[in-house]
Amino acid sequence: MSVPKRHHWWPQLNSGHWCSTDGTIQVLSRDGSSFRGKPRGLGVVGQLYSKDLADGTKDVSIETWFANDIDGPFASLLKKLIDDKNLRNRTFSGDHKKRKLSNELGLRIGNTIEYMEVSEHELEVLSRYVAALLVRNPNYLKKLAQFHSDQLNPKHSSLDNMRYVFEIYANRLLCADFVILKRDARNEFLFSDGGIVAREPWSRYGGIPFDIHYPMTPDYALQALPAINQNFKGIIHYIKASNTGIAAQNRISLEVAKNQVFGRAPLPKNFVLKNWGRAAPHHIAYRHVDGQLETSVSWGRFYH
Repeated sequence: MSVPKRHHWWPQLNSGHWCSTDGTIQVLSRDGSSFRGKPRGLGVVGQLYSKDLADGTKDVSIETWFANDIDGPFASLLKKLIDDKNLRNRTFSGDHKKRKLSNELGLRIGNTIEYMEVSEHELEVLSRYVAALLVRNPNYLKKLAQFHSDQLNPKHSSLDNMRYVFEIYANRLLCADFVILKRDARNEFLFSDGGIVAREPWSRYGGIPFDIHYPMTPDYALQALPAINQNFKGIIHYIKASNTGIAAQNRISLEVAKNQVFGRAPLPKNFVLKNWGRAAPHHIAYRHVDGQLETSVSWGRFYH
């Protein structure tokens, strides 16, 4: 069993996909300056998950758990998810008006739809990795530390709570429907030091506690929707995204950006700085009617 020495909240197995041919990632800072960095030096904080023991040593069991139980199993699954050779397709004959609306939102819906079959074990690996990626982010840990500020050791308490919250998210994601957006345009998906986003966390409205946006690579972004009923068990659908659709997803990532935004291609500086920290539009609403999931679109929020 490996014992990691550096605490990457953005695992290198993931960040490595943002590397260009020279092995570096484009980084744009909040002040508008930029540089190129390598995965080893990005998305990392020293001793982020360590606990100080009474004898002066460090307890790195949490980071070891991340590396071996969470990141390790996901490495091979990620390769599968972004390999188009594993995709199948079937005829799709959806409602014409809804298809037109989807295309206007930047999602290319045609007469066929692509999908990938995944096992129960693979869904568990995916759910646990996404849950971990959410709670292991430094900004999430800061929130937990503030919550435990009255404790004798806020950091230890927040790390213990992180594991507890992880299990809640992971278990709920096991019942989620997953959709992967596949880049079909010039734009690429961006990632930021704000990590992945769980919007409307634990909202009771419509029976959907949260929806997660997770840019897996510059070419693929995963969406998780833990609705009341899981409609596509064992299947992940793939939808091609245009520049409009990718821009909408990138605004979600930029909303939570703190100090750095990452890209593979040269970053669209004006777009990034304009939307940095700006609330992304919550233009798609969900509700359940007679056991069926319904969605609606608010164009005013989409363009705000």
